[in-house]
Amino acid sequence: MDKPPIRILVLEDSAPDAELILRELKQGGIAFTPTCVQTREQFERALREGPPGIILADYKLPAFDGAQALAMSRGICPDVPVIVISGAVGEETAVELLKNGATDFVLKDRLGRLVPAFHRAMREVESRHARRKAEADLRMLNEQLEQRVAERTRELWEKNTVMEEDLEMARELQMAFLPARFPTFPRGVPPEASAVRFCSVFHPTTSVSGDFYNVVRISDTVAGIFICDVMGHGVRAALVTAMMRALEEQLSEVAGDPGTLLTQMNKSLRVILRQLGTTLFTTACYLTLDLETGRLSFANAGHPSPLVLRHATGAAEAICARANSGPALGLFDQIHYHTDEITVAGGDLILAFTDGIFEVENPQCQTFTQKRLRESVQQHAALPLEKLIRELSREIVGFADGRAFSDDICLVGMEVNRLRVHAAGAA
Repeated sequence: MDKPPIRILVLEDSAPDAELILRELKQGGIAFTPTCVQTREQFERALREGPPGIILADYKLPAFDGAQALAMSRGICPDVPVIVISGAVGEETAVELLKNGATDFVLKDRLGRLVPAFHRAMREVESRHARRKAEADLRMLNEQLEQRVAERTRELWEKNTVMEEDLEMARELQMAFLPARFPTFPRGVPPEASAVRFCSVFHPTTSVSGDFYNVVRISDTVAGIFICDVMGHGVRAALVTAMMRALEEQLSEVAGDPGTLLTQMNKSLRVILRQLGTTLFTTACYLTLDLETGRLSFANAGHPSPLVLRHATGAAEAICARANSGPALGLFDQIHYHTDEITVAGGDLILAFTDGIFEVENPQCQTFTQKRLRESVQQHAALPLEKLIRELSREIVGFADGRAFSDDICLVGMEVNRLRVHAAGAA
């Protein structure tokens, strides 16, 4: 498609010179429509009627010159190129005109330079227009991008708000799964008069946790503690803890036999995981205490062994050796977990926990080891259960020295105040 002719404004008080200028442009193959003016008033009126494509201005006119014309055009239509044409002008004047915005300077006795100067001026105009269009397009794209980012940010904020609300509800539900009050033995006595007392500390690393524990009354003389640690963190692990809670309640008929309970729990968990088509496991330990006989029965599925703190000696012992521990729940079919037993006495304390304790690091990247935990328990052996648990928690937090825990932490303690709860006059 052919370009439309260029509108040229010619400021020239000599008609013959104006004719020469236009003829030179025609011979150069330039398509244009000219407007010729001779005075300041005509020049200003032509500018205000609409900007031309280019201005060709004589430098010497009566009461008006090219410098004034240049200044006027810069003020009215600054984007229009101006080529100053003169019969004779000094070099300093030419340089000053170019500094003030003239596109080029052509002598009348060298009009052969006019066409190349004209084309160069028009190329500059096209380049400037293209640059401004690109800048305008870029601004528009930036505005659109900013708008999209703002919209996306709002959408993400709304979704994040919903997720935070859901997580808060999940946290509240998970906390509701944990014991609000511990059972007392015999039933109905105040906690301070109970034959066995319980205390716990729970530190989730996120809103929801992969750790879970429960304290149950199996009978009037048998108490049980279940503790587990699901692989991973966050919502996925928290959902599995809800499954573990449901399985524990579902299997309450076998709650008196720790090995049988873990065996049935593993079997049910394997069925669920096969349906989900995923690999997942949870370590668990379940123990029961017969308050008539002092027999502590337990089964372990890859979980850290609980400790028993002997009142008589002040020694903290692991209740089960590594050889007594079976694999974590959810890994294998046809696993049978064995029930083992030890005997405890009045005043003894049993402490169950998750391995998040051993992943606590101090600023020197040292971990809170099982040895350190056992030594700390023995150091506070003379304290009653609640104070001992509180001191352990304080020591773990102090060891981290401000570093965030990398895993959930759970501590559950059981203090045996006395045995034979139904014996008359028992102490």
